[in-house]
Amino acid sequence: MTGNTATATATNETSSRLRWGRIIGGAFLLEFVLVLALVPPLQIIGTKVIPYVYPAVLVFGFLVTWWILRKVPQRPVLHGTLIGLVATAIYVGLCAANPDGIQSVIDMYGLFGFIAGNALRTVGCMAAGFALRGRAQ
Repeated sequence: MTGNTATATATNETSSRLRWGRIIGGAFLLEFVLVLALVPPLQIIGTKVIPYVYPAVLVFGFLVTWWILRKVPQRPVLHGTLIGLVATAIYVGLCAANPDGIQSVIDMYGLFGFIAGNALRTVGCMAAGFALRGRAQ
C-alpha cells in the first residue's frame, strides 16, 4: 500500500463517519430554538397559535439543520434524519417530564397534530440534508 492510498483511505474513513457531536448538539439546539420561539406565544396567546406551530417546526428544523450540517462532507440526509429523530426524542422526553404528563400535550395538539408536528420536525431536518447533498466537497 502506498502512502497516497493509505492517506486516501484514512480520509475516506474520517469523512464518512457519522458526526455524533453535530447530531446531538444540533438536536439540542433545535429544541432550544423551538422552545424559545414557540412556548412564549403558546403561554401568552394560547392554543390559537397551534396552526403556526407546524410550519415553524418545519422551517426551524430546516434552518438549524442546514446551519449545523453545512460543513459535514458526507451523508447529510442521514445526519439530518438523525438530528430530527434525536430532537423528537428530546421533545417527547420533555413532554413526559411535564408535571401533567405527555397526555396533556397530546390533548392540546390532538393525537394527529402531535404526531404530525413531530414528523414535520424530522422532515425539515431531512430536507436540509437533502438540500446540502449536492454541494461541492
